[in-house]
Order: sequence, then C-alpha cells, then structure tokens
Amino acid sequence: MTTMRPSRPDELQAILAVHRAAFGREDEAGLVRRLQADGDLVFDRLAEDGGVVVAHVAFSPVRIAEGDDGKVLGLAPVAVLPEWQRGGVGSALIRASLDALRAEKQVRAVVVLGEPAYYARFGFTPASQAGLHDIYGGGDAFMAMALQPGGLDSYAGQVDYAPAFASLTE
Repeated sequence: MTTMRPSRPDELQAILAVHRAAFGREDEAGLVRRLQADGDLVFDRLAEDGGVVVAHVAFSPVRIAEGDDGKVLGLAPVAVLPEWQRGGVGSALIRASLDALRAEKQVRAVVVLGEPAYYARFGFTPASQAGLHDIYGGGDAFMAMALQPGGLDSYAGQVDYAPAFASLTE
C-alpha cells in the first residue's frame, strides 16, 4: 500500500536516489540537496510503498517583484522511480501535497515550470494570466495556481526561484 507523508531528515539519501533514478542524472538530486542545505526545502511530501521511497515532491519559496509576502511557493522538482512512473503515484502525490498546503492556509499560491497539459489537471493555468513571468522564458509552461481565494491577487512581475535553482541554468 502506497502512503504519502512528509519526509524525515534520515530519508534524504533515499529521496536523492529517487531523483537520480527518475531523471537519470545528478542535477535534480543536487537541487534537492542544496534546497535542503539552504533551508529552502520548506515543504515536501514523499510516497512510499513497503518502506521504500518511490516518489518525492519539493516546494521552495519564490520571490515576486510586486506584492511579495512570502506566501507563494515553487513546486519543483517532482520525481517518481522509473518503475512507478505512469501509474498515477506522481499525480496523487502532487494532489496530496497541494491539498495539504491548502489546508494549512499559510500558502496563498504555487507556481510551477512544467508541461502545461500535465499541470493543468491540478488546476494550474499560465502564470501570465495573473501578471507573472519567470526568468527562464517559460511562457505558457510557467504556471500558477491559487490555493486560497484571491491567492494570486496583488502579485505581479517576475518570479524568482530559490538561489539553488541558479545551478540548473549554469
């Protein structure tokens, strides 16, 4: 039975292994490690089955040019072990994470840079509709979703991810 829950500090190596396996490289695992070391891995969830970590999703703070109040998070990265991909565990983990953030009522909105068709199923829409853009030139792939009523109101301009993300563009 697959369980979804917050990670524990002693599970970092298992989480990094999931990211390495899912992406076939070190970049995303390194990103998670840097986010955690910098104190910017502010919310995460993992899926485990039989005591084995099979998926992980990370959320970190973003800065917004206008109206920033520290209540918007960036969703990234999300990883699922290859043998578990296309089975719904990644979608379930994202939904459970968004539901948990919504219930906490501390986060107003979430942004993501990803495949529009995939993230639209969770309620994400192009961030440009809320007057937001990213430094990566993501266009419609840069998406946002309010978690609270009016959650995207009062924000505008460029959204900057946590400093650890800069290493992905170097």
